[in-house]
Amino acid sequence: MADRAFDAWFLALADPAPGAPPPPGPAALDPTQVCELADWHGVLPAVTRNLRRPEPTDPRLKALLEQAEERLRHRVAFSLLLRKQLEPVAAAFAAGGLPALVLKGQEFADRLYAQPFLRPFTDLDFLLPRDALGDAGAALAQLGYRRDPAPRGKYPGEYGEETWRLDDPASGALELHWNLVNSPPLRRRCSVEFHDLQLEPPAAGARPGAGMRPRAAASALLLMAAVHAAVSHRFDRLQPLCDVCQAARGAAGPVDAAWLAEAARRTGSGFAVATALHLAGAALREPACAALAAALRPQPSGFLVRRLITPRTVLRSRTLAARIRRQLYRELLKRV
Repeated sequence: MADRAFDAWFLALADPAPGAPPPPGPAALDPTQVCELADWHGVLPAVTRNLRRPEPTDPRLKALLEQAEERLRHRVAFSLLLRKQLEPVAAAFAAGGLPALVLKGQEFADRLYAQPFLRPFTDLDFLLPRDALGDAGAALAQLGYRRDPAPRGKYPGEYGEETWRLDDPASGALELHWNLVNSPPLRRRCSVEFHDLQLEPPAAGARPGAGMRPRAAASALLLMAAVHAAVSHRFDRLQPLCDVCQAARGAAGPVDAAWLAEAARRTGSGFAVATALHLAGAALREPACAALAAALRPQPSGFLVRRLITPRTVLRSRTLAARIRRQLYRELLKRV
């Protein structure tokens, strides 16, 4: 299952906004392994939908669909539970006038995908200014959340997130971020905080203040998706690349290339953003990614994108070779 024909077929299935129907399945195909791979990469919904274009007659693909749909029901159900969990938290933050952006998860699902079920998620994330964390924590405590102990290590108190949980085991973790880059060593080179992002203007006639929840502009969504893919995940899964690709396609609105280039320079995220755009474009064959990457000058990542981190590295991220490449990329993030 590790040949390039399989990789091309799987990547075509993983595209959340495909064009032509995907090519026929490769000769050697294990439905269970394919289903597990799609689930791990967070692209099970797209794979399931694209397998039905057209309805397969191959018994192996039918078996794959049956397994995928069973898993998908669980993923969608949990995402719906998280949406219910998010509602009172977002309302409490808005009522308290706390500037809190919903990160990833529901925000990406609703704004970057034609059908939100195509982007499952397993936890909740907010980005706030660092000085708002205390008030946000107090609001969460009133809703019954408890904060996890701070992670132990070399940098106590300097990680860019706090994790909160309800006592209900069926609920998901909620993370408060004051920086998109949690690791202090990486943050010395790349740092993206709330005030670095472009926000959508208030709706016409709306009064700013309590009760309003800020939303990132389309260009900021792309910046967040790219930094998340490159720095947080180091390209271990396809889902973050799909987020980048969908943002580059303009799914949430037109991307302001000039703002993106300036923000990438200002936050030190140019290397990460360029890598994510090149890689998403190569994996999902999307020219809009290359066009936006061209606006990021200078582009320090050309050779590395072609040789170090490739679509195959992402797809096979759990192999020893891929782990070594991704670790090398992490070291480069600290220096470039």
